[in-house]
Amino acid sequence: DESSRELYCAAHNGYDPEEATARLPVGKDSVAGWAAFTRAPLYIPDLQHEKRHRLSDPNIVSVLALPLLVRERALGVLELRAEKTHPFDSDAIGLLTVFAGQAAIALENARLYSTDLRRMRQIEIINLIARTAAGANDTQQFYSMLVDLLQDTFEGTKVAVVLVSKDGKLSTASFGGVPEVLAERIAASQENGILRAALSQRSLAVANDTAGQTDWHCCFPGVASELCAPLISLGEILGAIVLGHDDRHFFTDENRSIAQAAADVCATAARNVQLADQLRRIANSDSLTGLHNQQAFHMAIAQEIPRARRHKKEFGLIIADLRGLKRVNTKLGQDAGDELLRRVGVALKSSLRNNDVLARYHGDRFAALLPEISADGLTTVLGKLWQSLQSVTFSHEPEIGPLQAAWAFAAYPQDGATELELVHTLLDRLQRAKQQSSGAQA
Repeated sequence: DESSRELYCAAHNGYDPEEATARLPVGKDSVAGWAAFTRAPLYIPDLQHEKRHRLSDPNIVSVLALPLLVRERALGVLELRAEKTHPFDSDAIGLLTVFAGQAAIALENARLYSTDLRRMRQIEIINLIARTAAGANDTQQFYSMLVDLLQDTFEGTKVAVVLVSKDGKLSTASFGGVPEVLAERIAASQENGILRAALSQRSLAVANDTAGQTDWHCCFPGVASELCAPLISLGEILGAIVLGHDDRHFFTDENRSIAQAAADVCATAARNVQLADQLRRIANSDSLTGLHNQQAFHMAIAQEIPRARRHKKEFGLIIADLRGLKRVNTKLGQDAGDELLRRVGVALKSSLRNNDVLARYHGDRFAALLPEISADGLTTVLGKLWQSLQSVTFSHEPEIGPLQAAWAFAAYPQDGATELELVHTLLDRLQRAKQQSSGAQA
């Protein structure tokens, strides 16, 4: 393991299973470690006469360690142990040395092939993240799709995407592989855990043995390995990708490079999705009231029609044309008229459900789309909206009086099967209502 300068057992035959899981530092502390450090074979025919190196198995009395070298670089060590002294003569050692050289070449070729595969996976995940960002309608959908993509890439891992707020606090945008990600765990990891290690250094951090860390707080319960890659765009930390696995030393160099590539492209993609989301909200919002605008209202109708048709549901439209706004503007000024429109928006919204769409349709007109409601239900809601409108007054200007409006509604599918038909019916009824007495209903 080049990152930690340790030897780990890739394969063995006849070794004690517990000893085979141990990691040995490159250096004088072990026979294999010394062979890797000196890049020279080490043969101890009789351990009884060897004071520097000792083995935990008392039955082993001799050992031969051959470094696996490619261009003077040690890739690993081939170690052979025996329960008798002087098991290898010079010919055997020569043959094994040749074998070790051939094995090193084969290992290096396998590594080069693995590197090519890793680069292909990096390119693949970059393309997938880019396509995910392009197909996402909003930031939440993007983060949810990103978590699914990371779980497919790193099988068996727990995944969380955390975001940094303006005040530096972290929140979980999306997660997978666990029932929930507790805010307390995220906060604790930010204090002393993988999140602190990655965000403080502004670089990828790995903890491949969380149990060996002092006062370490994991983002996920029961994980033995954690990886965190910050999402940095234009020098700003947007958040981080956190991966966890139940096995120790799970995250290899290949995993790290893929995670880093994913984080780099994800940060840029997340920034683009955020900007697109903001632009979409600006384009579909009324700047005065904060409600949807006419464009968003028509888009909502166009989206609701196929959904209602597919599920065989009804929905309705309501529109109101305020009376007396010009009088308010003349008597109290334009600012008072704007404040009145804002109050009307708040009052009408309080009478609607969370899934209803309320829009400032134009000037002093307000329109609402109500999914899954019958024509009788529309009449009931219209009555509630009228009562809400009556509550909007200027207490310091009693002569203004309660607001009045012309009202109209249209129901799907009775009054039209398309957006154009429904809106035409709605506006036609509103025009007839305006020609009647103040507050009339069509």
